[in-house]
Amino acid sequence: MRTCLVCGVDLPAQRGPRARRYCSRACQAKAYRARQRQGQERRVAPGEERELLEAYAGVPAVELADNLAAAARRLAGALNAGRPADDFDLEVMERVPVVLAARARQTAPAEQALHEIPDSTRTPAATIVDLAADPSPPRATTQSPPPEPSRDDSGPPSPQPADAPKKRAPARRRRLSQKAARAVADSARLVKGADHRDTHRWDLIAEDGTVLGYVEPSYGGTGRTGRNGWNHRLTESFMVSGPYKTREEAALQCALAWIRVATAPV
Repeated sequence: MRTCLVCGVDLPAQRGPRARRYCSRACQAKAYRARQRQGQERRVAPGEERELLEAYAGVPAVELADNLAAAARRLAGALNAGRPADDFDLEVMERVPVVLAARARQTAPAEQALHEIPDSTRTPAATIVDLAADPSPPRATTQSPPPEPSRDDSGPPSPQPADAPKKRAPARRRRLSQKAARAVADSARLVKGADHRDTHRWDLIAEDGTVLGYVEPSYGGTGRTGRNGWNHRLTESFMVSGPYKTREEAALQCALAWIRVATAPV
């Protein structure tokens, strides 16, 4: 006899992989909230957090939030239907909040960091004692020695050649207005990718040549082809959203996601 994993009530005899594990929706939701709290309380090592930041460096925060919300909806649907959770959704729910929290800490005001870190380069100010008012001898004050010049500062700086290439800052993304972004997205069409024969990938390209994203089949279904709908991902991003029933629906969701990224503050 199986019992509920939350309250311990006896469950009716069932067979198969989809046998009930909870006696009611309330116990199922309580177990889900407990798993969420355990995931939030898990501490992330600094090395792991650094690796996640590097892995998601090119993904905008708006896209990360959209993928997190989509994964949460799919997990909730799976729990309500009694199906096992997808490993990809669990990975998104585990990694994306860590990346967003780390980015928020990095964008903290610089003044707060300056107050927290003491400035060791400043020399202590000299103490002035009025002997007429205080007859006691002044205390000896120690003055920090001047910093020793490093080997690089021992001589004059070497002159740079006139034809030396100058480092240029990377070009920043230009924010579009809602009207301009929608005009670009409305003109986009699906075109077969260069490797369509092997991957069955479609490119979503606008009239001005802007590649908004890619639409790819989602495999793992039960049909003869193994497909389970269609996924989409934006350009220069490896975050996949889907699956959707048709290729056109995936292309529409890709265009809407591109509009949100293009109109987001830089």
